[in-house]
Amino acid sequence: MSQSSNDLQIQIQPLFHSAAVSISNVSDQHHARVSFKQTADNQWSAAMDLQPEPVFLLQSGSIVGLSADTEYQLRIQLYSNDQLVQTKTTSFRTRQAQPPVDPNKVYQLADIYQHGTLDLEALGIEGQESGWAKIIGNDELVIEAGPDDDIAINIGDNNYIYFENIQVKGGRRHAIVSLNAHHLWFSGCDVSAWGRQAGDIRDGIAYENEQAAQPINYDAGFNLVQSGVIVVEHCRVHSPIPAANHWGQGHPHGATAFLASGNHPQSEFAGQLVLRYNHFIGSDQHRFNDVIESRSNGQPWGGFMQHSAIHDNVLAYANDDLIELDGGQHNVLVYNNDLQQGYTGVSAIPNRRGPSYIFQNYIHNLGDQRQRAWAAIKLGGLLSAPMGKTLIFENLIVSRSNGIAAAKFKGDSSFWVDARNNILIHDRYWQVMGYSIFDEMPLDASSYTNNYMFNLATGQPEFRAHIDQGFAFSEQVNDATARMLSQSDSPVAMAIPPAWQIDNFSRLNQAGLVLIGAQLSASPSQ
Repeated sequence: MSQSSNDLQIQIQPLFHSAAVSISNVSDQHHARVSFKQTADNQWSAAMDLQPEPVFLLQSGSIVGLSADTEYQLRIQLYSNDQLVQTKTTSFRTRQAQPPVDPNKVYQLADIYQHGTLDLEALGIEGQESGWAKIIGNDELVIEAGPDDDIAINIGDNNYIYFENIQVKGGRRHAIVSLNAHHLWFSGCDVSAWGRQAGDIRDGIAYENEQAAQPINYDAGFNLVQSGVIVVEHCRVHSPIPAANHWGQGHPHGATAFLASGNHPQSEFAGQLVLRYNHFIGSDQHRFNDVIESRSNGQPWGGFMQHSAIHDNVLAYANDDLIELDGGQHNVLVYNNDLQQGYTGVSAIPNRRGPSYIFQNYIHNLGDQRQRAWAAIKLGGLLSAPMGKTLIFENLIVSRSNGIAAAKFKGDSSFWVDARNNILIHDRYWQVMGYSIFDEMPLDASSYTNNYMFNLATGQPEFRAHIDQGFAFSEQVNDATARMLSQSDSPVAMAIPPAWQIDNFSRLNQAGLVLIGAQLSASPSQ
C-alpha cells in the first residue's frame, strides 16, 4: 500500500465483550497504536497493536475484556518513524446482554407446537430489529421430530427470533436449521438425538443404508446455513444418533454439535457468531466428528468468517477436532474454553484472512476413540491458501501429543503465528509427537516468545521451531516444576515480566501474576 494516512478509515464491529477494529487507507509504513476507555472514564487503556491483514490490505485486530451494553471511546494514533502523524477518536457501544423483545410477539411453545417439525416459516414467526419474536419453552414439552422429519426446527430465512428453554429431540438430518437468516438467539436449550441411523458399515465408516453413496456426515445439532449474527448460550448439545469413525478408518465422518456457515448474503449480517457458556459433549464410545465444525473451510468466507467468538464452553469427545476454526478467521476469538478428548483441540488450518486469536484456553486430556491425538492447536496451509495470522496467547496445554503443530492443507504445512506466554507440557515422545512446537516450514514473520515448554518423557523442552525468546525464568524449566504445572487446576498463576505481558489480553491476579489457561469450574459430564 502507498496511500496517505490523511483519509484514515476506521471500522468497528462490537460483540458483547470484544470489538473488532480495522483501519484502511493507511500506508504499510505507518504503525497504529490503539487505546480505549469507557466513555465515562478518564483513563485510557492500551490495546494490542493491530495486525497486518494482507488479503484486503487492512490493519486489524480485536479489543477484549469489555463489558456488555457499554459505550466506549476508541483512539487510533498513527506513527511514522516513531513520529505521531495523526490521531483519530471515535466511539462504539457493545451489544446488549439480551435482545429487545416485542411484547406482542411472545409465544409459549405449547400454543404454537403440536408434534413433528416446528416450522417457523410456515407460522410466519419473526420479529424486527426494534422488537424480536420470543419463543418460550418448558421442561415438559419437547420438540420431537418424527421418523420422517429431516429437521426438528425449521427457521428458514426468518430473522430476529429468540428461543428460550427449548428442548429439541430428533431430526433425521439436523435438529435446528436456518437458511440465509440473521439475528437468531438460543438460550438455555437442550438438543439431542438428531442425525441418521447407520444402516451399513463399510470399512468402519457409517452409511445410512446400502444404497447411500456418501457416508453419514455433517448431521448437525445447529445447521444455520449462510446465517449470521447468532448467539448460542447456556445450551447443552449432546447424544447424536450417528457415531463418528476414527482416523484409523479414514478421515472421520459423523455428527457435529454446531456447523458454522457464517457467510450470509448481506455483508452486514455475515459472521458475528457467538457461542458461549455451552456444554457440547459426546461420549467416549459415541463421538462427534468435530464438536464445532466449519463449512467451506478452505475459503475466506468459510466457517465463522469474521467478528465471531467462542468462549466459556466445555467441549469434549470428538474423533477429529474439538473446534474447527478453519476459513476466514477475520477477528475470530477462541478463549476461556475447556477442551478435551479430541484428536485435535483447535484446528485453524487454513487461516484465509485473520487475525484470529486463540487465548486462555485449557486444552488437556486429548485423545480420540483410540486415545490417539495430533495437536492441541493445528495450523497450516498459509502459502497455498493465503494468508492470515494466528495469535496464540496464555493457553494451558497439557497433552500426550503435540502443542502447536503443523498439518498439511493442499500439501502445505506453513503457517504464520505469534505465540506468547503459553504453557505446553507433554508426557510422551516419539518421531513427530511430544513437541511443544512443531513448525516444519518456519517463517521469519512468525514469533515464539516466553512459552514454557517441557516434555516429561525426555526431561527437557522438545520443539522444532526458531524460538525468538525462551521462557524468562529458565531455572523453572525442569521436571519438578513441569509436573506441578501439569497437575495444577486451570488457570495457573505465573510470573511474567511486565515487558512480555500482553496489552489488553494478560489477566493478572492480586499478586500481579499472569493467569494462564481458562477460568472454568465446570467439567464435562456424559
